[in-house]
Amino acid sequence: MTITNFLDPLSSTRLILMDSFLKEMINLYNSNKFPKVFLLNGKKGIGKFTLVFHFLNYIFSKNEKEPYNLKDKIINKDSIFYNQILNQTNQDVMLIRAEENKNIKIEDIRSLKSILSKSSLSNKPRFVVIDEVEFINENSVNALLKSLEEPSDNNFFILINNQQVDLIKTISSRCLQTNIFLSLKETKMIIDYLLKNNNIKDLIEHDNNLTPGLFIQFNEIFSKLNIDNVDTVHAKIRKLLNEYKKNKNKIFINLTLYLIDQYFLKLAHTNRNKIDQLLGLKNDINKNINDFIYYNLNINSVLNSIEIKLSHV
Repeated sequence: MTITNFLDPLSSTRLILMDSFLKEMINLYNSNKFPKVFLLNGKKGIGKFTLVFHFLNYIFSKNEKEPYNLKDKIINKDSIFYNQILNQTNQDVMLIRAEENKNIKIEDIRSLKSILSKSSLSNKPRFVVIDEVEFINENSVNALLKSLEEPSDNNFFILINNQQVDLIKTISSRCLQTNIFLSLKETKMIIDYLLKNNNIKDLIEHDNNLTPGLFIQFNEIFSKLNIDNVDTVHAKIRKLLNEYKKNKNKIFINLTLYLIDQYFLKLAHTNRNKIDQLLGLKNDINKNINDFIYYNLNINSVLNSIEIKLSHV
């Protein structure tokens, strides 16, 4: 997985807002009560992954010359552990994540089981972090279950559920779960902080329901594809679907669906007598996009169909 996902401009800002979560995780660990299988639930982009990384930096760098700064929630970039993780050379932290648009590979789970069956050379605790655990399929679950049910005294699992699809119940039933969320006020605070202090140009219209992490991703896509807010919604959809067609990265579909949702939400506010009609059109357009993905339909036919539906607004 790409470690740079941990290293975004939101890092210390989101951790300040999640201060109580981080302290509770540290207290549980220091009192030898940290759960063997810990599940973090919450919307994608609120900072669960970042929270875990800060927790691990605290655990593994506290005896170094450059320890984690718990007071200010700052990772010391001179830390040995930090650089080992960055270079993927640390043997005590294993990171697994689904590839874009795919399930977590059963080969990754089998490799993990093989590693866990052997003693750690460092005698330090070992942490397995599985991000986007909701994308683990039945075969991979069956390969993982024994490790979850019978972890050794020195092995810990932290599972991150972004709630993009339903999590298999045989996993959730074996975990101590914590739900993490940002309030609308906190979300606005973080995005405003980003815009003001990180020289980020606000390219995308957004509301407080858009998580900070997704705001960054969507904003970067607007910049990369030269999408302007003066463009029509159909022009934006055309650019995004063409980009998805090239590389199959579902982030372009997620942004497309977000833009459609925002477009029809605005229309509903000014056309309250047409809400049912607008909702029906939005659902039809979303179906066009889902069919485009699932059946690999001709992109021009899909875009023409969407354009016709938008002309009826």
